[in-house]
Amino acid sequence: MSLRRLVLLNPKSRNGQAAQVFARMRRELERELGPLEVVPTQGPGDATEHVRAALQTHSHDQILIAGGDGTVNEAVNGYFANGEVLSGKIPLGIINLGTGGDFYRTLVKQNPRYGAAVRENRFRCLDCGVSTLAQGESPRYFINISSIGLGGEVNRQMKDSAFQQGAAAYFWHSLTALMKYNAPTCRFQLKTISGTWEAFEAPLVNLFVCNAECSGGGMRWAPGSDFEDGVFDIVLVSGSSKLRMIAESNRIYSGEISKMAGVREMRGTEIVAEPSRPVSQEIDGEPRPAGDLEIVRYHFRIVPRCVPVIA
Repeated sequence: MSLRRLVLLNPKSRNGQAAQVFARMRRELERELGPLEVVPTQGPGDATEHVRAALQTHSHDQILIAGGDGTVNEAVNGYFANGEVLSGKIPLGIINLGTGGDFYRTLVKQNPRYGAAVRENRFRCLDCGVSTLAQGESPRYFINISSIGLGGEVNRQMKDSAFQQGAAAYFWHSLTALMKYNAPTCRFQLKTISGTWEAFEAPLVNLFVCNAECSGGGMRWAPGSDFEDGVFDIVLVSGSSKLRMIAESNRIYSGEISKMAGVREMRGTEIVAEPSRPVSQEIDGEPRPAGDLEIVRYHFRIVPRCVPVIA
């Protein structure tokens, strides 16, 4: 008996071309996978609600996201309700139609036969991060990377620009946002692998809280990451001149981030950041709502092996 597969299609992905691209793919996909129930998303948050409904009613055996990292993030948030995972048996898979596709990039790197895993419904429960604001408000789950500081500014600038496609766009917006960015002082508290808390202060250029390897169309912030180890790989970009950061930017793509000036690498299960002024945040490539920008406390916590993902 064929699996009941739900495809959530974000028609706005790939610069609005996702629906046409998927239409060309569909016949071959159904030849490989069997009948597909395809539901186009209508707007922000729609994928979350569709996933949550499918999990609560057990209406499908597999959920496929035809979109990019932002749509995958919405789907991941649909696996949670009131802080609890709704299902560990109905997996999430990806038909990559995004412009960056960073989480998909990691999945395929680890499993070059990803298409076969989708067909055979092979999955593992992967770690997930949750980001909250002051007093535990506005929980938002992420399965790839969340960042605050310059990365959030870059993401917000990209969303307001007509130039959004791929690594070239992310690199260009990184350069232009960097030249305008003034790093605030930030107080950090890190819960280490041993369970102890460490506190320190540093200028905040970028803080990347990584569950997987890359963001921004292939920027490799955590080349040694493992999304099943129950630990974040955390990268703080801090005390370096802007010109030196630009000159060494190739290290981000080559996986040599540890050799870049002003970089501090850490591992832990939680981190709290309290910048001296509000900064922007991106979560799996999507900006936090503008209404959250007055918040100056960000808390990140890992939730081990909780989301079933085809891998």
